[in-house]
Amino acid sequence: MKKGFKKATVCFLTLSACIIINSNKNIPLTIAQEVQTEKEQIVPTLLDGIWENYSRYIVFNTGYTTEDNKTIPQIVLRIFYQWYDDRTAESLDYAKEHSRDKNNTTDPVSSPTVMKVSFVPLTDELLTQEQGEAVVQSDGDKLYAEKDSSGAWDMQVTYSGPTLGGIKVYHIPVAVIGNKLYLHFAIKKEDSDSVPVSSLLEGNIMESGNLLAGYWQDYGSSNGILVSPSFQNDELLCYYITDNAVYKLRYWETDMEYDGETKATFTDGNDVFSVPRHIRAAERTFTCTLGRRTKINNVEKLSELDKEYVLNSVFVQKEAKDANGNNVKYTVRTSTICAFGEPYLTLHNGSESLEEIIASDNSRKKPSPQPLFPPHGVLDFDWSIIEDPPSSWNRRMLDLGK
Repeated sequence: MKKGFKKATVCFLTLSACIIINSNKNIPLTIAQEVQTEKEQIVPTLLDGIWENYSRYIVFNTGYTTEDNKTIPQIVLRIFYQWYDDRTAESLDYAKEHSRDKNNTTDPVSSPTVMKVSFVPLTDELLTQEQGEAVVQSDGDKLYAEKDSSGAWDMQVTYSGPTLGGIKVYHIPVAVIGNKLYLHFAIKKEDSDSVPVSSLLEGNIMESGNLLAGYWQDYGSSNGILVSPSFQNDELLCYYITDNAVYKLRYWETDMEYDGETKATFTDGNDVFSVPRHIRAAERTFTCTLGRRTKINNVEKLSELDKEYVLNSVFVQKEAKDANGNNVKYTVRTSTICAFGEPYLTLHNGSESLEEIIASDNSRKKPSPQPLFPPHGVLDFDWSIIEDPPSSWNRRMLDLGK
């Protein structure tokens, strides 16, 4: 299909206590989420533009879609130490409209690799007040990003050609904070209701305590947005964080029927903590206990997170009544996405199109290599060694001229 989006209905999710049900399997796709509003789009707004890292350029919003309303992204690999841009994955229609370089690794005559991608929201797509409207929850709360826009999605990817191990759809969780895209992150429910309502809150901005505190669910991490199927986790690592400690909770894949109601518990001295016993990620069920037990064993306790992280910053505009029945309007600052490590992609900050970037990169000429030996000047060489070799000419060459 040529350019011009077909409009597909994508549900945005807010972090409330509801479950989305897959009508085919009658099991939840994600936990702790509630369908809030519907917007017509195929590629999330925050994924527009050209994304890049040291090894590739990626365009999610190419304008090419399939009949079932999936986008066909474009991936250009920066091979040979970034001296050549290879158009490896793209739409067949795009390949027909833009002639392909005969040096591309994929066949320039037949076809490139074709990837079909859909995006399932894991959190709300939040913009700043300057960028757009706030997301309105069912209770009337309005959510928007404080400084950097943010959102998280489960990329569901189908590759052209034969599949490995019978897997047809691969899941790549992605999160965006500002102009950076991460592959390893965790998500927490929006907790603005933890701030007690008081008339003193009128017009103020409050924080919901420690922004890291709470239960953070892992949705898995991929080894990249690749042209070939990527790695899929068999285990997830979630976190329960308090003001004084960080608890690492291991979840592993199970074939048990999903139970979204039952809680699992662990203790630390006299403190008892409760977390979901089952979680859903990549359309699979994971558990943190053996069998039907509800007690978690072998919880690892840390004094702080053991990896670098970046939090998004969410403003929740609230209206409530205080103890005297007065209307109070206030804002709560909280976080819903915790991204770990370095970003996988950054948004290209130029105004060039991908075609212009490729043409510019491939027009470069690699400079001549440095000479094997440094310039010597006048050679200090005695021809007599050749014209009249010494009687000991058969000695080791290293001894000559000494």
